[in-house]
Amino acid sequence: MRTWLFFWWLLLGLPVLAAERTPPSFESAVRQQVARSPGERTSKALLLFYETRGFQPAWFSYDGAVRPQAGQYLEALQEAEEEGLRPERYLVSELNEDLRQLSLGGGPEDTWVRVELRLTSSFLTYASHLLSGQVTSQGLRWRTKPPGVVDLSALLEGALASGDLPGTLRGLCPSHPGFVRLREALARYRAIAAAGGWPLVPEGGPLERGIWDPRVAVLRERLRVTGDLPAAPEERPLYPGAPGVGVAALVGDLVRTAMEEEAPQSPREPSSEEFYDAELEEAVKTFQRRHGLPVDGKVGKGTLKALRVPVEERIAQLRVNLDRWRWAPRQLEQRYVMVNLPAFELEAVDQGQTVLRMPVIIGEPDWSTPVFEDEVEYLVLNPEWNVPRQITEEEVLPKLREDAGAAGKLGLKVIDRTTGQEVDPHAVEWSATEAGQGPYRFQQAPGESNPLGRVKFIFPNRFSIYLHDTPNPKLFEEASRAFSHGCVRVSEPVKLADFMLRGHEGWTQESLEAAMEEGGKPRRVELPAPVPVYLLYWTAFVNDEGRVEFRPDLYQRDWAVRRALEG
Repeated sequence: MRTWLFFWWLLLGLPVLAAERTPPSFESAVRQQVARSPGERTSKALLLFYETRGFQPAWFSYDGAVRPQAGQYLEALQEAEEEGLRPERYLVSELNEDLRQLSLGGGPEDTWVRVELRLTSSFLTYASHLLSGQVTSQGLRWRTKPPGVVDLSALLEGALASGDLPGTLRGLCPSHPGFVRLREALARYRAIAAAGGWPLVPEGGPLERGIWDPRVAVLRERLRVTGDLPAAPEERPLYPGAPGVGVAALVGDLVRTAMEEEAPQSPREPSSEEFYDAELEEAVKTFQRRHGLPVDGKVGKGTLKALRVPVEERIAQLRVNLDRWRWAPRQLEQRYVMVNLPAFELEAVDQGQTVLRMPVIIGEPDWSTPVFEDEVEYLVLNPEWNVPRQITEEEVLPKLREDAGAAGKLGLKVIDRTTGQEVDPHAVEWSATEAGQGPYRFQQAPGESNPLGRVKFIFPNRFSIYLHDTPNPKLFEEASRAFSHGCVRVSEPVKLADFMLRGHEGWTQESLEAAMEEGGKPRRVELPAPVPVYLLYWTAFVNDEGRVEFRPDLYQRDWAVRRALEG
């Protein structure tokens, strides 16, 4: 039941005995509240709210009654769970008890002042969290534009005046389909948890098509809970013409077998539920796709580990990613490119529709690809590779100090920073060359071995990160693709270039292919208009078919958010 019966008196507007008049100390109480918590995000908004209304109370009327808006707000707080937040964080239990006591006439005369300020502080905090996340993105290496500035004090004043506090609060949530679908997924997974969760497939050896094993029956139940395997029919024949076995009887038998002590038993016929058939193999493949695992239809170590993650852990993962959505810009442009780093996937969106999707390679954990947004301004066909500073310091210079001929073996030219002229690497005393911004830089000419491939997509940024082709496309066949030094390698660069250049006369996929095949000098191509690009980090999301997908926390970013959400 959504309505909390124990604040019925609020909805009736019954008088509160302690609130017969506004005491002159109310302004002082407000200022003391702000002074006690100056660092909180909502302290300034609380003070501004009461200053604007001349330090008049908002939740109590002068005739000594609690206004109906208080009940509306406490009802709206019940939706916090649906948003991945916890009502307790916003003092819902304390507020309900306070108002119950006031309705009975208990407590000191100024008790209502404390309740008034608690209600206001609770609303401002909850509104702030719905708008920009319970956890602030500062310090968590998420560098996108904030969702926008909202005057929380004016928001509360407007909500009280309209009488629609629930609607006002809902309007603060992201409207992007990615957020909406994830919120719906949270509700489904909480329903699974409320029904007892899913069984954990017991540890053991690999499982694959064609084998008989009691653990296979548990695997079936596990996959049915999340819809990877269709619900079981009442009867499943062991083989054509064989008698069926009830699923309930089977599960009961498995539980008893697991819990009873070993004892001599008469042989029993294996159940069809214990046979790993083609249908189950397809269900395992579906599960593997949803979790970013190698898709082979077999339950090996990686798949078993994912199967044994309890539903509570997945719920926590969903909550973390819902809060991340609140850090993202509220309105995305009509055309943009988004890369989900943990999913190793890029999608190009036009008019709200995904028109292109492709695998990508991102930075390995020690060279993590940053989370940020920017705009692609131009392409470079047949690009040169100017070796980044960190790679120069950590990989190129150590090799040159051992052997000056390493530059040629690596395909690198040594360029004098001052003159811009190429230098013979054997004429340099590399042992005396300091790391950092030394007198030389390194460059690789266009060609088949160039790490940037045939095209790079430039969005100037302080991280020196960009999208580019690769001469080693075989790596896209791997399920986990964290192999780069931070830049994002794309699997279909010509299609992506065509998307970027749409509206640019003279460029088609065919002409792009021809220009890249020509080789030769680099060629800069300006875009008709900048294309926004978002490099983001979602370890839980919902795909276009409505299936919930999870990915490993490659860069170990989830835990800090989860700890803050639960703290």
